[in-house]
Amino acid sequence: MQEETEIKLEEKLSELLAVSDKSYNEVANEIGVSSSSIAQYRKGQSRPSLENLVALADVFDVTLDFLVFGEKDDHTDQDYDPVIRHVDKSLGNLQDRTAERTSLLARVGRTISESLDEQINEFLETERTEYKAGIVSNRETICLEEHSIETKLVLRNFEYNLANGDSETPGQFFTEVSSNINQDREYKYLLVDDADEDWESCIGDFTDLLSDHSGSEMTVARNCKFRITDAPLIVGYGIYNLDRAAFEEDNEILYEFLNERNCMNPDGSVGYVAPPMIEGRADSLMDSSYLTTANRVFDELWEDARKL
Repeated sequence: MQEETEIKLEEKLSELLAVSDKSYNEVANEIGVSSSSIAQYRKGQSRPSLENLVALADVFDVTLDFLVFGEKDDHTDQDYDPVIRHVDKSLGNLQDRTAERTSLLARVGRTISESLDEQINEFLETERTEYKAGIVSNRETICLEEHSIETKLVLRNFEYNLANGDSETPGQFFTEVSSNINQDREYKYLLVDDADEDWESCIGDFTDLLSDHSGSEMTVARNCKFRITDAPLIVGYGIYNLDRAAFEEDNEILYEFLNERNCMNPDGSVGYVAPPMIEGRADSLMDSSYLTTANRVFDELWEDARKL
């Protein structure tokens, strides 16, 4: 007796629905039945008519043999395994999305590159122009002071420490001074006697403000020294002994420039001359030879200056 062929309509229909991009409603609309009928076909609760069976095979692009019995027809090009077709389609979609993403990344990359080129060119046209002249802005000077282990300053005014002479208003460099003091980094302030400043009052206000921020008068007294010189100095200047490694890591461009222009001594010291007016917004760097002389002169004046 011939063995009865097993009908696998429910199983194959479930597989096709699972891997298809079509919803129940879409399949139902294409063959002209309700979505509940599709659900009943899948569960074996009812069987489609021959007409609807052929329509289902057309919708999923499979043969009737495959849909009903799960058998492939080796003589037709249409009888592909639906899972394979789904994988092929998914792979194609993935390739399309990858191509779109690659294109998007390329456009974004070009935009970023163009923006960086503009900023670099702007930097080279402005900052580097000043650098070539040995000029650094207050921003760069503050950066230098931030990395200074020992700071020597010759001052004719205290505007950069107490803004507008206000005892409660810190100047531009106050934050760096306070931070360095708390790290036990040393400051030496050499104050010019003939300057139009009440040094005792300024220094009293300044150290009080530092103490309030550091929380320790002893820390300020230990790391901040003040002396007055009667030397006829008409401009101020500063010398920073830098933590060279940290400065190089944080400020590679400025570090390389200082070395290229011979503005940093082997011990990591850097010097600048302050602008001869309060409104000045840039400092002139010292070359190595000038720096060596300025450092020697400072030490000599410091020894002869009177303590405040």
